[in-house]
Parts: sequence; structure tokens; C-alpha cells
Amino acid sequence: MITNYRAESLWSKVISVKGLITCFGLLLVFTACNGKPKVPIEDLRIVMLGDSETRRINHYWGADTNWNTLTGYNHIFNLGFDSFRSDDLLYFQSDSVKAPVYKALDKKPHIIFLMIGINDVVQSVPVSKTLSHIRTIIDTIQAHKVELVIQSVLPTTNYYDTLYGGFSENGVVAKRVKELNNRLVQLCKAKQVAFLDVRPGMLLEGTYLKNDLSVDGIHLNYSGYQIWKDHLNEFFRKYYE
Repeated sequence: MITNYRAESLWSKVISVKGLITCFGLLLVFTACNGKPKVPIEDLRIVMLGDSETRRINHYWGADTNWNTLTGYNHIFNLGFDSFRSDDLLYFQSDSVKAPVYKALDKKPHIIFLMIGINDVVQSVPVSKTLSHIRTIIDTIQAHKVELVIQSVLPTTNYYDTLYGGFSENGVVAKRVKELNNRLVQLCKAKQVAFLDVRPGMLLEGTYLKNDLSVDGIHLNYSGYQIWKDHLNEFFRKYYE
């Protein structure tokens, strides 16, 4: 499910001015809703930014399986990092290596898709702190005039909710992930950023990651990535095809 808060805001401003919508005006608004003149989909430069959920698309399926082969698009860069939290995308540096958000911008992308937060949750980082880091990521990317899409954070499976999270009570990780996603929706609305919910089709009882979509209770298997791909393709069909 896609919610483009930037587009909604722009449309509301235009339709509130009576009689100013002409064919030419509509064209300008359509362009503005997407942040810049439409780019042919085959020429889109895309960065997938995040943690191991993003990176491990080729971890279990070999080097030939990547975001390009999965989606059929040509210029997708995988900047996912194992065990990364939201702050690592902003500040993690090894010697002279740039922090990931700046490495993403160096790719000169038209769009950055961000999924980050599950490692914050299982390491008990307060949701408010995670949101503060993501807000800074949004500000950094928007300052470079690059389109950003925030993706929902995926929970773990029922079993790993307790084991991986290190909590004594089952359901804590799922509860915190749900809270984080709800707050992300609010943040996207405030910042006029598109929110792409990749959870439909992946959740058991609307709470946990389905067991048959995960290799280890945390990371997706190929079937899980196929569902993720379907949500990405929905976004591209709606805004770029």
C-alpha cells in the first residue's frame, strides 16, 4: 500500500484555488507530485538503503539474485548492511568510508527506498530516538533534492520475537515494530514523504512475519522478497509507468 503524502499536500494546495486548474496546471502538478520531471522507468537510478533485510537478497540465493534481477529494473544499488541501526546509516564510518546515507547520495539516485529500524527495536533503542535518526535521514536526502520512499519495518516471526529480541515475554518485538510503523506514517505525513507498506501478504494474524516467508525467523526467503518486489512494482506502476 502506497501513501504519497507529498502528492496529497500539493494537490490539496492546488484544488483549494478555484478556477486555477487548467490542463497545463495539471501537468505541472503531476510533475511536482513526483518531485521532478518523470524519468523513463528504464533509466531510473534507485538505491535500496537499510539493514540486512535489504542486503541479504543475494545472501541465500547467490550472486545472480539481486534487486535488479528480482524487479527487472536496470540500475538498482544495494546499500543494505548487516546489523545496522538507524544511527549507523548516518554516522557509521570505517577509516575514510562515508556513512551509508552519503554513499547512497553519491550514486546520484532518482529515488532512495529506505527500510530501517528492526535492529533498533530488538536492541531496545527507544522509538523516539529511532524516529529522530530517521528524521535526520529524511532531512539529509531532501536537502539533496532526491525522492525518498520510507518502507514499513518488518517484524520477526512469532518464535523469534522472544528469542532474537531477548525479551522474556513474547510479542514485545511485534508490539514495538507496530508502534514504530505507526509513528513512521505520522512522520512521513509531516515531512511529505511517500510511505510504502510492504507488510500486506507477509504477516501472520496481522502481527508476526509468516514462518514460511523467512529463512531464520528474521530475514526473508525468496518468497518473502517476491512479495516485497510486488509492492515495489506497484509503486513504479503508479508513479513512473
